[in-house]
Amino acid sequence: MRKKMIRQLLAGIAVGAALVPAVVSPASAAPVSQVQWEPCEQDDSALCGTLEVPVDWADPNGPTIEVALAKRPATDPDVRRGSLLVNPGGPGGSGVDSALWATYGEELRRHFDIIGFDPRGVARSAPIMCAVDKLSALPADAIKTAADFTRMVTASRALADDCRSRSGPIFDHVNTLQVIRDIDAIRAAVGDPQLNFLGMSYGTLMAQQYAELFPTRVRAIVADSTMDHSLDARGFAVTQAAAGQDSFNEFVAGCARLPQCALYGRDIRRFWQRLLDRAARGELPDPDNHSYKITKRDLVNFVLGNVNYQPYWLDIAAELERVDAGRPWGVPAARRSTEEQPPTVVPFAYQAVLCEDWNLGAQNIGQWRTIVDAAQLASPDLPDLPRAAIGAICLGWPSTADNPQRPITPTNQAELLFVNSLHDPATGYNWALGAAAQFGDHAELLTYEGWGHIVYGRVACADEAIEAYLIDLVVPADGTRCAAAPPPGTESDESRGRSAGPAVDEAPPLVPLRSDPKLPTWLF
Repeated sequence: MRKKMIRQLLAGIAVGAALVPAVVSPASAAPVSQVQWEPCEQDDSALCGTLEVPVDWADPNGPTIEVALAKRPATDPDVRRGSLLVNPGGPGGSGVDSALWATYGEELRRHFDIIGFDPRGVARSAPIMCAVDKLSALPADAIKTAADFTRMVTASRALADDCRSRSGPIFDHVNTLQVIRDIDAIRAAVGDPQLNFLGMSYGTLMAQQYAELFPTRVRAIVADSTMDHSLDARGFAVTQAAAGQDSFNEFVAGCARLPQCALYGRDIRRFWQRLLDRAARGELPDPDNHSYKITKRDLVNFVLGNVNYQPYWLDIAAELERVDAGRPWGVPAARRSTEEQPPTVVPFAYQAVLCEDWNLGAQNIGQWRTIVDAAQLASPDLPDLPRAAIGAICLGWPSTADNPQRPITPTNQAELLFVNSLHDPATGYNWALGAAAQFGDHAELLTYEGWGHIVYGRVACADEAIEAYLIDLVVPADGTRCAAAPPPGTESDESRGRSAGPAVDEAPPLVPLRSDPKLPTWLF
């Protein structure tokens, strides 16, 4: 089973206080257009359509784009509560795909039209397009010297300039403050007096900022796997590093107590450090292709990538032990066919959204080293953790962030529901606590005591609480916690939900140990 999952890899490009800019003023309203629903080409049991919105909500009568939508109508019109907008995160995730292919609970399907939207700049909604060679030119190694810093500034600026030239005005208007205006326009267009919203991962920033801007238009908003938009560049890096280290600690502890683990009974941290040392010396060949030497970044990305959605501790340990021993699978490593023509331009909204929503950069190598050195202290087992250096892609950003991080000032009367895994390597529990503290009595935090990113669909306890809140506005009691499901491969458990989150009908394949180091792999 492990070999099958690994071989079925999916290729692709994953990955200080300020005043709210005037662009978000609710008074700047464009006329609400209608959605003409038609059967979707991908699946005629669902309905698809578009909604026309301004490129820039500060200029509501200016140029427009079309936001793509997909809807699965409520299965029981007699108990319909309205629409439930969903966003799977990213930044850059497709809500249309989520509505079409994700698994949502039967009770949610009965009571709501499930509506997904591709955020502006993403997928079918005026996508930001970028040249593959500019993406590939981003330095893969950690920034340690002034020369490294300059190379990243140059490469990230070149990427931004290329994407802007290919994408037009939308490139400079994809921040979350623009997106939540689109969300409110969708709410109005489908006839809902108040918003029902399930935002996952990066979608939780949409959830929080919508509640802040439109507090009286909130009916029920779930923020599953929560962003904390109050953190400065150093705080962002340190909390990301701490979350990664926590997930690595859980892997070590899990394998130490599970006899099925290939590293059971061994000093796992010592084994791990020896692998890192071999990789650093260029002495860790891919067992299936000795011409490739596995790097430290390969190892770190492999471990954290495979605890992102499920605690695949057994598979991780088996693969690390195989690589250490140099045992091939007995089949050649996968290679691209020489006849296949790779694309030269691809959709890539990640940089534009991130750099418009966050000020994560640094003025020079000294400031950058201060940030990453603090992050390294928080993750001693994970050298040069890529997630802690996410801001590198913004070092050459040509303008200031339009929606820079700041604490939320909530006034919503209807409580939001925050949900988070205790051990989430992408949106750490530290972020959930930070966001919940900002909302105070305006939100409640539901804790899943297990592992992985995205809680909905993981265990029945959490699913039932989320669905009761969305359907009947029953807010979980303060401090509600749901017990962890056993890690995959250990035992079955009736408490499990439908899947490893609603984005897939079954657990995703393992992230490969050997990945393309030139492409960003950071996603929330």
